[in-house]
Amino acid sequence: MKYNQNHLSLAVRLALSVGFMTTAGVVQAQQQTSTSDTSTTTTTTSTTQTPPATPEASKAKTLNAVVVTGSLIRRVDLETASPVVTLDRTNILNSGKPTLGDVLQQLPSVSGNATNPSNNSNGGGGASPTLEGGDGASRISLRGLGESRTLVLIDGQRMANADLNMIPQSMISRVDVLAEGASTVYGSDAIGGVVNFILRKDYTGAEFSLNDGISSHGDGQRRGFNLTVGDSGEKGSIVAGLDYNKYDPVLTTKRGFSTSPLYLSSGKVSAAGSSSLPTGRIQVPTGIANQYGCAINSTGTSLVTLAQGNGSSLSDYRCRTSDDTFNYNAYNYIQTQQEREDVFALATYKLSDNVTFFADMFFNHTLSSGQDAPAPTGVGDGWTVLSSNPINPFGVTFSANTIPGDPNSGYGFNTRLTGLGTRLHTFTTDNAQINTGVRGAFGNTSWTWDASVDYGHTNREQRDYNEVNVAAFQNAINNGVNIFDQADPTVSKALAAGVDTPIYTLDKTTKQFQYDSSGEMFDMPAGAAQLSVGALYRKESMNYQVTSDAILDPTTGTCQVLQEACGSPGRGSYDVKELYAEALFPLLSEQPWAHSLNLDLGVRSSDYSTTGTTTNGKIAIEWRPIPDLLVRGTISQVFRAPNLDELYDGRTIGGPTLNDPCAGLSAAELAQHAAACQSVPVNWAGNPNPQVTAYSSGAAAVGASLKPEKGKSVDFGLVYDPQWLPGLSTSVDFWHIYLTDLLTQITAQTVVNSCYANGDSPYCSYINRIGTNSQNPGQILYIATPVVNLGNLSTTGIDYTLNYQIPHFNIGSVDPGNFKASLNTTYISTYNNDATPGQPGAQTINYAGTYTQQFGNISRWRATATLNWLMGNWSAQWQTRYINHLTNLGADAVTLANAPMAAVTYQALQVGYEIPIIHTRFDVGVDNIFNKIPPLIYQNGLNYNVDTATYDTLGRYYWARATVKF
Repeated sequence: MKYNQNHLSLAVRLALSVGFMTTAGVVQAQQQTSTSDTSTTTTTTSTTQTPPATPEASKAKTLNAVVVTGSLIRRVDLETASPVVTLDRTNILNSGKPTLGDVLQQLPSVSGNATNPSNNSNGGGGASPTLEGGDGASRISLRGLGESRTLVLIDGQRMANADLNMIPQSMISRVDVLAEGASTVYGSDAIGGVVNFILRKDYTGAEFSLNDGISSHGDGQRRGFNLTVGDSGEKGSIVAGLDYNKYDPVLTTKRGFSTSPLYLSSGKVSAAGSSSLPTGRIQVPTGIANQYGCAINSTGTSLVTLAQGNGSSLSDYRCRTSDDTFNYNAYNYIQTQQEREDVFALATYKLSDNVTFFADMFFNHTLSSGQDAPAPTGVGDGWTVLSSNPINPFGVTFSANTIPGDPNSGYGFNTRLTGLGTRLHTFTTDNAQINTGVRGAFGNTSWTWDASVDYGHTNREQRDYNEVNVAAFQNAINNGVNIFDQADPTVSKALAAGVDTPIYTLDKTTKQFQYDSSGEMFDMPAGAAQLSVGALYRKESMNYQVTSDAILDPTTGTCQVLQEACGSPGRGSYDVKELYAEALFPLLSEQPWAHSLNLDLGVRSSDYSTTGTTTNGKIAIEWRPIPDLLVRGTISQVFRAPNLDELYDGRTIGGPTLNDPCAGLSAAELAQHAAACQSVPVNWAGNPNPQVTAYSSGAAAVGASLKPEKGKSVDFGLVYDPQWLPGLSTSVDFWHIYLTDLLTQITAQTVVNSCYANGDSPYCSYINRIGTNSQNPGQILYIATPVVNLGNLSTTGIDYTLNYQIPHFNIGSVDPGNFKASLNTTYISTYNNDATPGQPGAQTINYAGTYTQQFGNISRWRATATLNWLMGNWSAQWQTRYINHLTNLGADAVTLANAPMAAVTYQALQVGYEIPIIHTRFDVGVDNIFNKIPPLIYQNGLNYNVDTATYDTLGRYYWARATVKF
């Protein structure tokens, strides 16, 4: 094992991966509830039940109550209708992960696609503001519903940028994860659920921590430190700190599973790559092809590539075969390079007996980078090599289209500019957020109020290095630079003089004003009815700018640099005004088969400047037939308004494959489908290339409007805390989420098929063909593929948790210490999607237990099991994380057969030791103890043959940490 002793700092505390479990007992949870009046208690694990309240006792309860994640009501109950899993500070520290994203993405309720630092730049430039690979971000996808359907909060307030890695870990007390729809409580986006980071209030003292880690391969080093100081008194409190962490990049070639792209074809796996290679993919006519004995394709041409020499003679070439590919994987990262600096301050000050000022603020600065192979380019990027050019030995013109007056033009030529070096995409991201205001009480009543201002701003600047300037490239060709010979260093030097560094800048701002008030309305026989009401105004804005050399020209499909880096500016804003209320009615108490029965009702009305008004409600029941058993259920309406990207993204270019239904039609048939087949001639042969140009964008770019996604979230569960077995708590929850009018990027095939079936389809205007007066009438010029409302999605499943504080025991005269065991599991029964309801060929597909590029990893079973041990100054944790086997749909490139993906079980260990005399604790840990490699995915170069959103890519990993308290 390679191990850098110098970088393992002073640390020795072991921490087993993630604390995904619910809080391990009532004592701990009760301590949390008393810490701060703004904390959010949760849980599926408590073992006590609050007795029914008299009016006097009710007031006493309210003074100690807190707002529970998933509800607006202030209450003392540790278990409510909302199934919340809590990761406390110990859980987070025991994971050994320097960033919160690494911890939360391993929760069993998380599935599907999500961004994390294992995502490189995904093979493209920075053309789209939604491109996140390489920016070092981690986002979360609860229930597999996607990042945009999981709401991320800090103390109940939205983040301007939902990158979990930007939140300083040392400012967090705990994290509440609610995996059910919560639109009535939090508004838009809370469909798959909510992740709520609860801040570390009332901390007194100072602590400094160093951490370091390295893989068993001797790479992937991560190191950092954090410092936290705080003080509190009768008038207020302040906590401040800073975090720093740095990750080294790891190339895909450092792991055998990602060394080269793997393809599955007719049941056989082979290493392949891109057809754009440095020796060229050159299309030549039959006369030339016959000289080499090359096979002639249906267009009467063949492909050759450079075999020897400098390419100035026809004898330097040979037939290109399917084995002639370029291994672009060799240049990508499976862990991106990243460096973060965080500072934060949390303060409260008591202005009077009934009014308290508060301010929570943090700032993050992240530097990160992704890397791609040297630039591929072809004549489709807008350059040509004339037949008269001295460097061209073929006597034909290489160009994207036939040139009038040149009958020997229109031949294809693709190459790989290896001499220019890799394309590097660097990101500089600054994120700032402040939430400040005042809160207080109305005299001696039970009513409290809270008024706040929340401001968040994100700026991300991306620079793409070694992007080719097309005009400079064309000028080099015209001046005799021999692009047929990429191995010639003089060629590389000449081309390097013509590269650009396009810059893509994204600014997003959130401004919010909010007022809440809550308290008791009236007494009922079982206790006081409670009400919480509020109002807010929020404005969100986006401004995405692209330097002039990378702005896409829609008429040509090109820009001044290569196509893959072309993009478009986009800007816009919207505001929303909301009114909301929630009421809790204690209906029964201390009755036969009704130890308690509560009814919770909520409603929220949201008026968006872009989509109008939507009103959504919820009803929840909490019933304890006996003190040990809670029966709970929630039915709520959910919605998601279109976000800024879906509304205002500019055009970016893609090349989807299209099966054009207008090919080969008679005049009568063309007349029946005039809208879809405009300008198409009779018995048309079809598009010469099955790949067509498509422009993805937000709705505004095509003048369209959007409406919100809508649906329902249903949750029914049981929580059992048996008095006959103290320390045990278990829960089971059945959940179902259903959505209609999905906000989705429409595909080119859906656009054409819909218009072909219905000439009045709104998608007909998205088809742009070459006109009848042009050289190639009917051929697709481009298809607009904006975000639209289309599709239904529903998913159902079961969550199960078990937490057991094992009673203390001795083995003879030996005290083995204290043990605690936890289990957290999620089972996905269905994940049904009808992508095009009402459209031709529409069908509902159940993706549960499958992997696809669209939805990602929807494994049926995921689980974590944890065993904790504590004895004196020693502690340890063992954790097992399980991901069930699944099917890679359509993995075979030829037969479209499915491929299996094996189940994976990860083990992690953490050990810690406290030295009280020097106020120091050491932790050490090992993740992925048995060095499990991820299951392979074929035909998927974007993720380097593996699902980086789900599986570990680095292998066995050692880490250590030392923490000193002052």
